[in-house]
Amino acid sequence: MALKLGFVGVGGIAQRHLNGAKARDDVEIVGHCDVNEARVREVAQQFGGRPYTSATDLYDSEKPDAIVIATPPFAHGDIEEEACRRGIHFFVEKPVAVNMELAERVWQAVEESGVFTQVGYMYRKSEALQQVKALLAGRALAMVQAHFYMPGLPPAPWYQEMALGGGQLVEQATHMLDLGRFLAGDVAMVIGRTSRVRDWTPPPGAEPQTGMRTYAEGFDIPDTTALILAYESGALGTLSCSLVPQGEWNVGFRVVADGLLVTIDGANAKWTGDQSGEAKASDNWALNVLYEFIDCVAAGQPPSIPYVEGVKSLAVSVAGYESVNRDGPVSVRDLLPPGVG
Repeated sequence: MALKLGFVGVGGIAQRHLNGAKARDDVEIVGHCDVNEARVREVAQQFGGRPYTSATDLYDSEKPDAIVIATPPFAHGDIEEEACRRGIHFFVEKPVAVNMELAERVWQAVEESGVFTQVGYMYRKSEALQQVKALLAGRALAMVQAHFYMPGLPPAPWYQEMALGGGQLVEQATHMLDLGRFLAGDVAMVIGRTSRVRDWTPPPGAEPQTGMRTYAEGFDIPDTTALILAYESGALGTLSCSLVPQGEWNVGFRVVADGLLVTIDGANAKWTGDQSGEAKASDNWALNVLYEFIDCVAAGQPPSIPYVEGVKSLAVSVAGYESVNRDGPVSVRDLLPPGVG
């Protein structure tokens, strides 16, 4: 029997998941929900299933086995909690929330309901990066170095508002912070600094921009951020990120370990030291995280990136901003809900 799958939020990243789910013979897409009625009707016509503008209507009418949540960050909360109340398993795109209070609320609902969850940290499921994790096992790690440079402001109209998107640390660079946790373990402490180095005010008579933007109304997030991280293992780390317009996307990641230097480029990796080599991810590696979720739900087994992992990675991002507010180091564990180790 095919797994009955629903979608909540059908713009942006949802398109990858929709196409991935449609390609599977063991999945039946039963419904879609989005606040944009015209868009959700178009998606339903393309991928099958019925359109809804209310997640609870989708849940109660279609009774899906599982859902994929791909909404903007500010929309999380009720969607997940209502799924938990009905015993519906869910896959949720990062970030899981814009603040720790909301993340704790949903985590408690997940714990009480026992539903299976998976967070869309796709780099963890790259075959190449899983090979890197195995290579690093048992080695002393010294440094985790990452950067995330964007050539401007993404087109989503909420991105420039901290209360809606959480800023670059929460919405985008979370991938780098989570990858650090995946390879080097949990972060103990964060020191952060932020800056806004350019004027994002729209010029007089400015036309709406498509694609990456160079100005925006209501811009209240940092455009440049730097973090120092202390891992519980003793490793140190750095993250630098910026969305100041320049030539291109540039994302990088390196790990210095005893006997090994690992360089990660997207989902691929190479290494030198007491052994040398490289590994490349499969062509459809970005779908692995969704496919694992589908397979696990069908088999009645928990996936490998449960909701609590999203909570832990969010805490690292939040610690970065909280360090700026406190003008000093912040313990990540102090931000986690009671019971999250």
